[in-house]
Amino acid sequence: MNGRTWRTTAVAVFALVAACSHTPPPVAVAPQPAAPDSAAMVAQAAARADSIAAAKAHADSLAAAAARADSVRAEAMRETVDASKDAMSTGLDAADAATMAERVHFDYNMADLKTPDVALLQQKLAILQAHPQLVVQIAGNCDERGSEEYNLALGERRAAAASRWLTAHGIATERISIISYGKERPIDPAHTEEAWAQNRRDDFVVTRSTQ
Repeated sequence: MNGRTWRTTAVAVFALVAACSHTPPPVAVAPQPAAPDSAAMVAQAAARADSIAAAKAHADSLAAAAARADSVRAEAMRETVDASKDAMSTGLDAADAATMAERVHFDYNMADLKTPDVALLQQKLAILQAHPQLVVQIAGNCDERGSEEYNLALGERRAAAASRWLTAHGIATERISIISYGKERPIDPAHTEEAWAQNRRDDFVVTRSTQ
């Protein structure tokens, strides 16, 4: 083998060895999606079910509260009608009976008579003066806030306030009786300012005639 052939052969062998020893580039591997967490999926499904159940329970509660409110309002209306009928049975006409059944209302935690209520009491006074045979029961009522004991005492003070006003203007004490129902007889059972304002009141019932 001459020198040129040897060099050619050596170069070829060197190139072959270099080619065989070259490390191929790494092959990129696509990321695999994480396997779903079955426990998390179960927890999410349970949370959704609880949320749906809670929403349904809330809706049912609102519907029940509305039904109770309607029932209580209807009962209050019946009581007003019955009071008017009782008053009419003692000789009052429909207008005077309705006036005697009208309620006096109070501010929160107060037993003081307000100006509009004094005007109403003046109308009742005129009717009582014109019909000396009438006997009236005044029932004090409160909203739902506060203890039963406190509201019974507050209701009595409210009934007494109207009674004192009438007796101070000439109505004999034996013609008026008072009672407190505290928070036991709400007109509106809702838990709102409007409902509470309606429930803070005196009711007036003509109980019998003195003759």
